[in-house]
Amino acid sequence: IISQILCIYKCFKLKERKDLRKDGEIYFEVRYSKKVGIPECPYKCKGCKDKREYIVRNGRAKERIIKAGKVGTQRIYLIHRPQRYMCKKTGKSFRNEKISYRWQRITRAETENLVKSLRKMSISATAKEFGVSVRTVSNLLDSIEIKVDWTKFQDMKDIKLGIDEHSFRGFKMVTTIVELNTSNTIAILKSDKKEELKGFLNKIPYKIKQKITEAAIDMRTSFKNAVKEELLGVKVVADHFHVVKDAQKKLRESIKIEEEVTNNNKKIPVKLFFLNGKKLLKEKKKVKKLYKTLKEHPYLKEYYRYLLMLKWMYKAETYEEGKRRLHILIGKMEESEDPQVWRWAKTYIRWEKEILQYFVNRTTTAKVEGRHTHIKLIKRISFGFKEVLRYTKKVLLGVMPERFIKLPNFITEGTTYCKQLSFLS
Repeated sequence: IISQILCIYKCFKLKERKDLRKDGEIYFEVRYSKKVGIPECPYKCKGCKDKREYIVRNGRAKERIIKAGKVGTQRIYLIHRPQRYMCKKTGKSFRNEKISYRWQRITRAETENLVKSLRKMSISATAKEFGVSVRTVSNLLDSIEIKVDWTKFQDMKDIKLGIDEHSFRGFKMVTTIVELNTSNTIAILKSDKKEELKGFLNKIPYKIKQKITEAAIDMRTSFKNAVKEELLGVKVVADHFHVVKDAQKKLRESIKIEEEVTNNNKKIPVKLFFLNGKKLLKEKKKVKKLYKTLKEHPYLKEYYRYLLMLKWMYKAETYEEGKRRLHILIGKMEESEDPQVWRWAKTYIRWEKEILQYFVNRTTTAKVEGRHTHIKLIKRISFGFKEVLRYTKKVLLGVMPERFIKLPNFITEGTTYCKQLSFLS
């Protein structure tokens, strides 16, 4: 029963060592049964057809204590001496590591449970829970290379990508890529550079590329160029939330300038400019206050009008109506005497196709922003990160579904003898 609880192979027998028993700790000695046969040779030698032909037993390795988890409040330890084998043809030796992975002092089952716990817990909390050091958990996380199983997307008719960046540490940004139809996180790239995104898109299998129809991005020229260069024929959509956000940013900047120049550093009520129309109409006092502020600062009136016209443009029900309203907005901007507004209009001219593409399928990056909220929770639980690669792996373990993750083989002996984690296979 203990062997089944600890997920120990049937070819091993456990015998309790009562002389080593302590409070909260139980020790078992691992013994090999007669069912243990000769394993296959891990070395791919030329001319060797039978992988067991030249393999003989070659004693046992040094005794070591392995942590096997908890049963109730008792922590279980295994005293194990791995069986050694040797190839008579090459003289090379290897161990039959079936209880634990090489160089690790916890069992395979505990290693798999530890990786599962990393999906919901911080590195330090996981180390404390499993009774190992933080360095052990960090090294295990570093050894994991998470890859997307693209075969899971083969049955989909069309694929839509959402691409956006979020903060890893301060002003250091990383790129999040989400499949919008299924809301599954595909990747988190280690930077927000164009070359990094192009490298990822280039590695997507050809059959999957043919199914990608749209890519929703924020207003970053580097993202737009990367998608157009690597995904030919894919429609790029400028996310309307980011377009409106960019207009709000310009309005905030104009408010700051107005405060410094004409208002003697007196604060202008900024929140009034960003109230929802329905909420604003219900509160007459705020409406009067807004009108009074706009009369006192006509410079802000122009920027506020462009923001309202942009929101009016996105309320269009058809592509043609949206195009007509966008052209009206650009025309009004070009009539302005403010050079900053001219640059603003040129931005909309450059992004006209991407902005209007929104009216075709109403594709947005809202699901990417929702994923960013989940990522913020993981960052708070983990108390921040310093290394970007470790950060991307930790976050991907937390946000990607298990069925979409492929973990590489854990090396148990040398570079050829490998076993894969079973809980994700």
